[in-house]
Amino acid sequence: MKSYRRLALAAAAATMSVLALSACGSSSAGDAATMGSTGIPDDWLRDEVEAVLVAKGQPSNASDPSLVQQTLGRMITMELVDQVSEQEGVVVTEGQIDEFLANYESQLGGRDAVEQQLIQQNIAPPMIRSIVRLQMQAQALGIALDPRGSAEEQGQAVFDAVVAKSDELDTTVNPRYGTWDANQLQVGPIPNDLSSPPTLG
Repeated sequence: MKSYRRLALAAAAATMSVLALSACGSSSAGDAATMGSTGIPDDWLRDEVEAVLVAKGQPSNASDPSLVQQTLGRMITMELVDQVSEQEGVVVTEGQIDEFLANYESQLGGRDAVEQQLIQQNIAPPMIRSIVRLQMQAQALGIALDPRGSAEEQGQAVFDAVVAKSDELDTTVNPRYGTWDANQLQVGPIPNDLSSPPTLG
């Protein structure tokens, strides 16, 4: 099943969030990012960053601008993948996530081993189920978008669909965190006219 490789790829390239962002209401000026009418509040971003820092044994208020940007990119991409999944009728159930996790834990030797592997990818334990959910969504989307394609072609079809959704929703990041690069699905450098690094709170 190549579970770890796929999870690591999801964490590093697609990225995602433990929060169900689709439940978020309309965006506001205090949001870290906006995707159409959906916003990612600053405190959601802060909570995720703090969870990663604590999992890595660092102070929860430590300054780590690159972690902030990586985490925000993960949260944005999660929302975009959710929206593409809904558009394509792709549904991942809690039971499917449970089954995947049970197999993965069996392969690596237990829950602790899984957590340690993913902490190295800046994925805190509370985020694991969402990482699994993203991977399963991506697999199902690949089949839906390119049923006869190779794994690589299906992966590209998913990436292209998510990029298109980002453009459709005019995804924007609050400048104090950086700039959204839709073609890479990640948060890039802070605009040159802002001198201070991204901070939370």
